[in-house]
Amino acid sequence: MIELSNVKVSVGGRSVGTFTVQVDRMEVKGKAVLLGPNGSGKTTLLRAMAGLIPYEGSIRINNVEVSEARGMTEVSSNLPEIYRIGYSVSGLLEILEDLKGVDRDEFMEIMRRLNLNVKEILRRPVFALSAGQSALVRLALALSSRPKVMLIDEPFENVDPARRNVVVSMLLEYGEDGILVTHELDVLRAFKGLDAYLILEGRLYGPIGVGELLESGIVEGEAQGALLTVRIGERTYSIVKGGGVKFGELGSLNRLYGLLG
Repeated sequence: MIELSNVKVSVGGRSVGTFTVQVDRMEVKGKAVLLGPNGSGKTTLLRAMAGLIPYEGSIRINNVEVSEARGMTEVSSNLPEIYRIGYSVSGLLEILEDLKGVDRDEFMEIMRRLNLNVKEILRRPVFALSAGQSALVRLALALSSRPKVMLIDEPFENVDPARRNVVVSMLLEYGEDGILVTHELDVLRAFKGLDAYLILEGRLYGPIGVGELLESGIVEGEAQGALLTVRIGERTYSIVKGGGVKFGELGSLNRLYGLLG
């Protein structure tokens, strides 16, 4: 179970300004998808859930407050800052075998399923991996500890279509609870049985079923019977069945602001 209550996360500083993410309430039992355009606060919130940045309020995973957690090996994430502790991929794997309980054989099997050249990648420096390789290696390391709770950020970014199908299968296969962060809607049909949360300009909305969201549209104003009502800038929008800008046709939530403007 992942539980957030009255959470506020602020990033930035005096010279660059402050961006704030706010969550009144969020409860995830099982797996859920966190959707939003780039810059909406998805990764910021996930970093707070992973204990990488401070937060106000309460974030609890399996009844443990994240800010007080120590040695929660049952929680795993693919966030890149976690994987900067090693120089080469092989060295990183050795470190995580000791610290995280990563299963080397499981890692090798995941890499095989992803059709990656394991011998070649293991000897490469972490920083020398391509963007796609880095995304897949981090995902493989996160999953190969067989976590109960997964916090997965943008697993489809820079990944080719053939491997995306494998990634989808593994995200459904591994873990009991978890948050999957993405801005890409074209992969969502594989997750139709999950709940989705929308994060827009630092504010969380939901839950709403993924399948229901894909069949809905967004219209300006407060519509009667709306599934969700959200704020974008100074305007209010409603997510409704039928009509409006169709979520299932957007491809990416990065298109949303342009279409509504």
